[in-house]
Amino acid sequence: MQYAGAITFEEDIMSKTGFYAHKTDDGRLQTIAEHAAGTAERAGRAAGAFGFGDAARAAGMFHDVGKYAPAFQARLCGSREAYEHSSAGMSLFFERSRKCRSYADMLLAYAIAGHHAGLPDKGSGSDTEDSDTFTAKIKRRAALGCDFGSYSAELGELPAVRELPAAFLPKQYDWYSYQFLGRMLFSSLVDADFLDTEAFMSGGTAARDGGEPFDTLRDRFERYMDRFSGKSGKLNENRAKILADCRCAAASEKGIFRLTVPTGGGKTLSSMAFALDHLRAHGMKRIIYVIPYVSIIRQTVGIFENIFGERNVLGHYGTADFGGGCETGERSPAELAAENWDKPIIVTTNVQFFESLHAAKPSHCRKLHSVADSVIIFDEAQMLPVGLLRPCLRAISELVKNYGCTAVLCTATQPALERLLADNGITAREICPDTARMYPDFARVRYEMLGKCSDDAVCERLRAAGSALCVLNSRAGVRSYYNALAGDGVFHLSTYMTPAHLGRSIETIRERLGRGEKCLVVSTSLIEAGVDVDFPTVFREMAGLDSIIQAGGRCNREGRRATDESNVYVFSREAPSERFSAVSAMTARVYELYGDISTPEAIHAYFERLYAVSPSEVNDKLDEKRILALIDQRESDMRGLNYREIAERFRYISKDQKQILIPNGENAEACAAVRSGRLTRGLLRRIGRDSVPVYENEYKKLREAGVLSQECDGAAVLEDPSWYDPDCGLTFRDTGDALFG
Repeated sequence: MQYAGAITFEEDIMSKTGFYAHKTDDGRLQTIAEHAAGTAERAGRAAGAFGFGDAARAAGMFHDVGKYAPAFQARLCGSREAYEHSSAGMSLFFERSRKCRSYADMLLAYAIAGHHAGLPDKGSGSDTEDSDTFTAKIKRRAALGCDFGSYSAELGELPAVRELPAAFLPKQYDWYSYQFLGRMLFSSLVDADFLDTEAFMSGGTAARDGGEPFDTLRDRFERYMDRFSGKSGKLNENRAKILADCRCAAASEKGIFRLTVPTGGGKTLSSMAFALDHLRAHGMKRIIYVIPYVSIIRQTVGIFENIFGERNVLGHYGTADFGGGCETGERSPAELAAENWDKPIIVTTNVQFFESLHAAKPSHCRKLHSVADSVIIFDEAQMLPVGLLRPCLRAISELVKNYGCTAVLCTATQPALERLLADNGITAREICPDTARMYPDFARVRYEMLGKCSDDAVCERLRAAGSALCVLNSRAGVRSYYNALAGDGVFHLSTYMTPAHLGRSIETIRERLGRGEKCLVVSTSLIEAGVDVDFPTVFREMAGLDSIIQAGGRCNREGRRATDESNVYVFSREAPSERFSAVSAMTARVYELYGDISTPEAIHAYFERLYAVSPSEVNDKLDEKRILALIDQRESDMRGLNYREIAERFRYISKDQKQILIPNGENAEACAAVRSGRLTRGLLRRIGRDSVPVYENEYKKLREAGVLSQECDGAAVLEDPSWYDPDCGLTFRDTGDALFG
């Protein structure tokens, strides 16, 4: 759409010869008809990727008919009187849905109702008009004051929308596909709305960059991989076989795949080879690489940027929580791309990916339509949380069955998901069927169970080792061991450090290990998910079997030492965390049965136990929040949709967290914005690398100590630098280590 030369504010709006959607600071006006056409075009293109372009186009054309009301036009003239314009377009589709019993129209009504405030819950007949439920919005529609004659004269009649295919229609106790489609249509609408508004407000100068064609990226990947060809040795032969299997499997039909590769087998590059070839074979749109931890996202992004170039890779893990709208001020192409994932390769976290798929807010849902027709790689697939496992797998299955996606579950410790996937009508195919025989070739460590040990005894063994890694189950434990071992060459890693300082410490650790210098590292489990470090010895507090094996992957990683000299010692503390007692018991039992816990047979047995659900269990431990029961209407007699409650229940981190911004020389603008209560969406995304997440009780301690600025959008600045140490993070020095958990 072209916006140059639009009618000026003074010439037209007061004469009431037109109806307008937006006004720029310099007085340019965009008509509702123009904005509707631009939004409809973009929305139709976005939803066309999953076969619902016509429906999204209709929503885009009529989403802003409420702006024909005199009350909204008065706002463009400077009136401060609040006016909710989204309910008018909603009412058009709702009324037709009620008359024609159209499920498609009902989803469009929900999307339009939430295109600024977020998808609503259905609500009930007892809701008052001032409620934010869908039912309340319906009650308010009579007072909208919309000039319906004007909208129909400019936009035409409401177009017919075909009814949904049978696969998406709600069924008794199965509304999942229906509500999921509603969120995808909502995503298409809000992204189109934002993009059209942005294009007008910026005069078409927003610095968006969708990256280069995949043919170019594939050529770069092939040149990069040439450096590994022809290397001799058993391990390199196995890596070459894994890569060849991935390239061969890429020609297969879309679906869910498992890539089970022993630690050190090259799964990152092999999985990318599969994704590139599979994408080309099926004409798909993008590659999404999903990893467990924020702390390692820069490492993964750095690998891919080195191969493909920075403009083609987006690392997105932020949790900015804005309702939408178009900001003023310049933002980088990466910041703009983070809003709707308009890049060829996306690297994100489990939290960002799955919480977005269950979200209700425009800022979280906006990117979802970009997931359609993608290859999605789940690195360290065993890290999917047990309490949310069924909803996560249902979402993956939905993307594969109805949105043209392929999913790859990639890990050395493949979880036993066959039965759970079968519940969703899905069978996962193994990309490398022969890797089980390779595990002995990649075995580079020896596991030894030490039993219960005192902290002093473990620390003494660490000192004697010279260079070693010790992984503990809590941040309290990490801080305690770090204090006991303090000295040159001792490092602390936990999420009480900012991602920037974590990255710096990990790089220093690599450098010292490479030079053969003393290096004692005490870390939480964040180091286990793909952090590329190589220690001669590892100590791991008793935990789940998968965590122990992942910790073992940081020992003798390069295979340069004899297996007998590369030990992973597993120990129990005298006062272990109750949170890990169940998985620790399962690990102990598998060790008793199999001896070698790193074999595929032992790993499968462990996950079978972990995912087992007894018929006598009242609550399903694989869906602790009963999310699927809510979606499928088992918990209520309401035949409606409850988007906000779904979003509230589906939270990776059950406790609320605040972001503590640590000032430095480069984030002064963001600190000033937090202090003044003017933190913009762009700045909130930028502060992620300089922030530490804390729970409510921790935040309260900091607030009571008087060391925080005022809070703005869940963030506060740490005003007393003595409470943060770049080497070990937040100190809570006046409250003691008891706060850490």
